[in-house]
Amino acid sequence: MGEESEFTVSRDWKERLSVSRDLGTGFAAPGGEFTRALYEWSLTPGGSFLHKLLEKRRVVELGAGMMPYGYALAASCEARNFVAVEPFYADKQKASIQAMIEDAGQTLPRIPYKVEGQDMLDYLKDEADNLLCVVACGIEDCILPSAEYRKKVEGEIYRVLEQDAFFLSSHSDLQPQGLRTIEMTFRRPANPRVEDRLRLHGSKEAYEKYGEVLAVNAGGLIGG
Repeated sequence: MGEESEFTVSRDWKERLSVSRDLGTGFAAPGGEFTRALYEWSLTPGGSFLHKLLEKRRVVELGAGMMPYGYALAASCEARNFVAVEPFYADKQKASIQAMIEDAGQTLPRIPYKVEGQDMLDYLKDEADNLLCVVACGIEDCILPSAEYRKKVEGEIYRVLEQDAFFLSSHSDLQPQGLRTIEMTFRRPANPRVEDRLRLHGSKEAYEKYGEVLAVNAGGLIGG
């Protein structure tokens, strides 16, 4: 498992917000609701195609927050493994995954996982090229330290993304250049009055591999 930052163990979430501002590496939003919505949608007929996109992938969630739904998404899709990257709430993230695994019993597949208490840019820099399937939910400009930081993260996502895999971005402002994009909306299963947004960023190889699946589930609306 990754090591948590020292302050995450001893401070409540309000104090963590303050500390994150002082560090200048992003805003420690505890979040998790966008990832939860994506996971719950993946269990519906409309979102079930996500299982094909994540199956047997090395899945990494950036800015995973406190809740375990990134792991739940990866596990239910039978990913190869899962990494939650979370610098401010790594202790909470680890505990929530452990609790979910215990509560789910045999109803949720178990996959290898770890929690990395690192800044997302630092984590991505240490990963190899052409390796991962990346997920980011709720990583908006308002919680990022600067436009320059965002650009660097986007460049690293492009580098580490497996050639035929997608970067899944739900309510996230991260948009790596050089990848084709498809955008879709879905009704939040827990509250159908709320409409959520998902963008899939991928290379030509990813769209060739999953073209038929996307044509059925997203109406073939593939952007540039």
